[in-house]
Amino acid sequence: MPKIIKEAIDNLNAVVTLTLEKADYESQFEQELQKFRKQAAIKGFRKGKTPAGMVRKMYGKSVLVEIVNKKLSETLYGYIAEEKLEVLGQPLPSKDQPYLDFDATDLQDFVFKFDLGLSPQFEVQGLNADAVFERYEIAVTEAEVQEELDGYRQRLGTRTEVTEGTIQQSDFVKFAARAVEGDFTADFGIMVSEIEDQAFKDELFTKQAGDTLRANIYQWFEEPDEHYIRHHLLKIDHDDHETMVEQEFDLTVLEVTRSQAAELNDEFFKKAFGDNATNEEEAKALIRQDIAELYDQQIEALLFRDLQEHLLRQNPLPLPDAFLTRWLQTSNEKVSAELIERDYPAFAKNLQWTLLRNKLAQQFDIQITEEAILEGFKNQARRFLGGYGDDELLTTFAERQMDDEKQYNDMYQNLLTDRLQKEIAQVVTVQPKQKSREEFIKIVEEARAAARTARVEHISVEGEEETERPGDEETW
Repeated sequence: MPKIIKEAIDNLNAVVTLTLEKADYESQFEQELQKFRKQAAIKGFRKGKTPAGMVRKMYGKSVLVEIVNKKLSETLYGYIAEEKLEVLGQPLPSKDQPYLDFDATDLQDFVFKFDLGLSPQFEVQGLNADAVFERYEIAVTEAEVQEELDGYRQRLGTRTEVTEGTIQQSDFVKFAARAVEGDFTADFGIMVSEIEDQAFKDELFTKQAGDTLRANIYQWFEEPDEHYIRHHLLKIDHDDHETMVEQEFDLTVLEVTRSQAAELNDEFFKKAFGDNATNEEEAKALIRQDIAELYDQQIEALLFRDLQEHLLRQNPLPLPDAFLTRWLQTSNEKVSAELIERDYPAFAKNLQWTLLRNKLAQQFDIQITEEAILEGFKNQARRFLGGYGDDELLTTFAERQMDDEKQYNDMYQNLLTDRLQKEIAQVVTVQPKQKSREEFIKIVEEARAAARTARVEHISVEGEEETERPGDEETW
């Protein structure tokens, strides 16, 4: 049985020494070598009759490395699980790890040394009634409701092709897109009003059918949704995880269509609201409710941001910074040390929040089940379909989304955040604060700008991009 000794350097760092004696692997090595000999077809010898010494000389080292690697990985990660060590990143070979010679003709004991970065031990501070937060309250105005109703009328009106004159806000534009880098092409259409990049729209408003322009389509939206862009705009299959496209495209305006507002009649109300509204008054009531729900989502997001920042200030968790920096460099060989050093503060902040969040989820006994994730996707589909769709259709949509690892993880995080916010709000003081629509929009825009500024490309903080487990020959 391999021997393991753990030496604590401090509260955040430890060294594990794992001794793999010859007796721990020799029997398995000889068995695997015999199997290899029976199967090997080497020129000059009948199958299975190659001399054992030749097989050992030719293939023994690779067989030995594979067996030792597997035994090493099983033992090390088994030990971490058994001892319930809360490690950050992955174990790294110690800098003073001696060179190991995998000599299949002279089996030896192997000694491996690994550095571990450990999670800090802490209790969450700052969650009590003395912690006061503001929750904004926004009144939905009649002007907002009328504007939205007019939008419904435009979208459901009669569309005609525009062959003269420049593009307008309410137009639907079909583009032929070609990636600036590579040979990817796609045709797609989009309502101009859905594009949030004002600089691009200002240029678009000078164009008409047949004109060309260049754009980064990921900048069209305040919160770029890669899933929407890849699968709905660029028409890349949901199961295609291989196709990689650049964000910048050369666009040709293929077609521009414009809507004449629909009449407020039975046909319009049926198309726009199903059986939920049969007249203008009922339609406006539904719209008012939808706007209020949108505000509520933004309000909750701002409140959670404030809660998160408060918890980070109250819980300045120490991290094994030197270890984590080295782990990032080892895990991302193509990323420069300068870039890792630049982005490390953002990485560390995200990791600190992850530790806090996980601790709180445990403290509040929050568990996100598969059933909850499925229902989350079904609710997403209901909103997308405007309340239409039977349960079978919704379930099919949800199950397909669950097969997408990124979508699954995003839904898990969203549900966890929602549950966490509700629990935290029960133990702190949340006070209502009235804001006008204009004031609130400014607050939201400032929050989005701050988030974009802070958003950097850095390594996953929760282990989604796992590094290789220890033991490949080059490591040693």
